[in-house]
Amino acid sequence: MVDKIQLTEDEQKAIRNTASRIFDHPSFRSSERSTRFLRYLLDRALLGEGDVLKERHIGHEVFGREISYDTASDPVVRNAASETRKRLRQYDAENGSKEEVRILLEPGTYLLNFQFTKASAKKDESPDLGQLASPAEPDLGATSLPAELASRVQPPIWKRLTFAYSIASAALICCTILALQLSRRQQQRIDTRLEATNPDPLWAPMFSSGKEVFISLGHAERIKPSDTAVTLTSGALQRITMTDLKAYTNISGFLQLNGHTFQMRTDTETTMLDLRDRPVVLIGIHNNDWTLRLTHNLRYQFDFDEADEGKPNRVVTIVDSQQTGRRLWQVPWEHSTNAAVDYAVAGRFLDPVTGGVVLYVAGAGPVGTQAASEFVTQSRFLRSLPESLRNPKTNFEVVLKTPIVGGVPGPPEILTTDIQ
Repeated sequence: MVDKIQLTEDEQKAIRNTASRIFDHPSFRSSERSTRFLRYLLDRALLGEGDVLKERHIGHEVFGREISYDTASDPVVRNAASETRKRLRQYDAENGSKEEVRILLEPGTYLLNFQFTKASAKKDESPDLGQLASPAEPDLGATSLPAELASRVQPPIWKRLTFAYSIASAALICCTILALQLSRRQQQRIDTRLEATNPDPLWAPMFSSGKEVFISLGHAERIKPSDTAVTLTSGALQRITMTDLKAYTNISGFLQLNGHTFQMRTDTETTMLDLRDRPVVLIGIHNNDWTLRLTHNLRYQFDFDEADEGKPNRVVTIVDSQQTGRRLWQVPWEHSTNAAVDYAVAGRFLDPVTGGVVLYVAGAGPVGTQAASEFVTQSRFLRSLPESLRNPKTNFEVVLKTPIVGGVPGPPEILTTDIQ
């Protein structure tokens, strides 16, 4: 096995060249799932993170599962791994002899194995320890010595010393290799601890506070009780509760994964005292009064057409307060199950009222809040954020667009970003 420490630039180049040919092979061109899975494992391996991959993490980042999903009932990662192994073996059988490096995925692991065929084909020109350890016996037959005398003949002293030095050298080489492996493992453990104490820029100010994170979740009481057509199973109620619940699941799972405690209450149960001098996460906006109150001075705002309640073709709009009169991104108020797109805002700011750092995720339509929660919890998005966000006084907002397929949000796309 190899990791980032062992890979030279030439080796990394060889791996990428081979990978590009693998992805172009019919066996991978016909499987989008295997391509996504293998590309993710390759990226992690080249970054030196291959040995810390977990099934739940892969399911979350590659296949969009919630961070706390049940891996036993949803074996999407194991199925993708099995499928990818078969396709790699197929490619290796057809083209492996032509490649400089073979890319293997052994059963029972998500760590790729790279076998450099050219390096292994080179002849080892170093002395053969077996030959040194077994010096040739003198030809006793040519001397016609008696058998009992011949049995007492021993190799010269310099040959016996050579044999001893060979054994000592071999032992020293083994000890050196073992020491290097132990040192590398120790460094990997140190790096893992440093990564845990040095989180991504977006969450760093919240984690460094040393205080419990408070989560305020939007409530589900916006539907009028007099509306007898609304039931607990209606789509109208589900779109208010389920998308926020999924967002809460993503965020709470992310906090647990990073070893941080948290407390959750609905906005109707939350008081100003709960929000004082601690990191806060706000989920939802139209059904979360605290999000409405604390974000009203930020650049990107939500217009819910409150004055036009009940009118046909009512819309929800995200507006840019610095471009007065421009209605930039909007979705219908009455969300259809056939909606093709949704918009959301994710942001973080230092609030002068509560005295703490506040992170919020809010969607305009049925699944926007969930998509925004994925943006702030998945490393593929967090790694792209600037280091300036480590400063708690740096305010950040991003407007997101997400496609909707079968009522499920796709990967969020950044439309615009504001950093102050």
